[in-house]
Amino acid sequence: MSKTGRQKKVRKPAKAGTPRVRFNRCHFQWYFRGTTNVLYVWVVVDGKESLRKSTFISVADKSDFNRKTYQIAGDPENTERLKLFTDTVLRVFREREILCLSMDPTVILYIALGLRGHHDHIPTIVEGLNIYLTHKSEMSGQGLSVRSISRYQTYVDTLATFVEITYGKDTHFRDLKPALQHDLLGYLKGKKNYAHNYALKQFQFFRSVLEYAVSYEWTNRNVLRHVRLVKYRKPVLTLSMDDLKKLREATFAEPNATLVRDIFLLSAYTGMAYSDMAEVTRAHIVVVNGVECLIKERHKTGVQAFIPIFPEARTIMEKYASHPQCLLNNLIVPVLSNVRMNLWLKVIGNTVGIQQTLTTHLGRRTFTMYAEELGFNLGEMAVILGHSNQTQTEQAYYQRRQEPVIRKFKTIFGSNSDQRQAG
Repeated sequence: MSKTGRQKKVRKPAKAGTPRVRFNRCHFQWYFRGTTNVLYVWVVVDGKESLRKSTFISVADKSDFNRKTYQIAGDPENTERLKLFTDTVLRVFREREILCLSMDPTVILYIALGLRGHHDHIPTIVEGLNIYLTHKSEMSGQGLSVRSISRYQTYVDTLATFVEITYGKDTHFRDLKPALQHDLLGYLKGKKNYAHNYALKQFQFFRSVLEYAVSYEWTNRNVLRHVRLVKYRKPVLTLSMDDLKKLREATFAEPNATLVRDIFLLSAYTGMAYSDMAEVTRAHIVVVNGVECLIKERHKTGVQAFIPIFPEARTIMEKYASHPQCLLNNLIVPVLSNVRMNLWLKVIGNTVGIQQTLTTHLGRRTFTMYAEELGFNLGEMAVILGHSNQTQTEQAYYQRRQEPVIRKFKTIFGSNSDQRQAG
């Protein structure tokens, strides 16, 4: 019995020796984003899709648009605009085909929209990373330190290797998908074995590069823009008042050890970072309402630090007032290099019996403990430390302790208010 219905057409084989010609095909896909009536389009060339772009044409009813004829019922003006757009895309498509140029649908769409020319170069991700680094390098000394640029170079090297291994060195920004988040973190924390917070820094750097790419229209979206990762918070460590007393009362045979000890204590009594301590001069000392204060914009952020000079700090400053280096450069203390300071601090800590490893930055964090002992609150500490808000002070510098709670309790109920034990 013969089959009924439509018979399948059998394609005849091409004659031997006859080359088969394959022509490129270009067509359009249309859609409405969400509940809006704004028409969006993307170009498809041989099955490869371009990025989505808005036509900025709004229709009264979605059913008014005919996806086959590209006409909008009752709107001849916008219908003509769509015809002009599609004709322009097809013209660009044929031009690039004749010139044997890339048939990338996004490139065709961008040329049709006037966003680029036939021979404009859109950088790959690896090229874009280096362009972004060059842009940042031009800001060296104008808000970015040489050390920061060096750190960015490390990030670029790592990210470029990741892109080449995961996607290929010729991958463009527009080819990235939201799965980048998982690929990148898997590479940084898995293959590179970076700690979470360090991986997070590189992740955030790549997100900035993607924003840069969007601004230059290398792509129309940042696939990492809305990704939120939580930074692991390490417990804040500070010295105790007993530790400061040990340091203050210790004596050293080596003059450099004494100098480094005094500079560390000055940091603990003022909250100044090493970079600010190396720059602060007598000119930064001003009298505000009868109180001598150090007022200085921080080296790192430019935020002003307002530091009343506490008695312990004044003693150290007066000790070095006649030091040749201070007299020559009008400094308040002579400062060694940060590396030498930290080396000496390790020796000093072991000598006086402090369990924590002493560093120059530990002195700045210890200031919050010292200020709390004097009765200053977090908001006031933030002003002294040069922080833009007290949340930064609390998260990175403040160690919660039991002693202030006990003192507050005794202030309210008296020092002899022993608690009765339940019997």
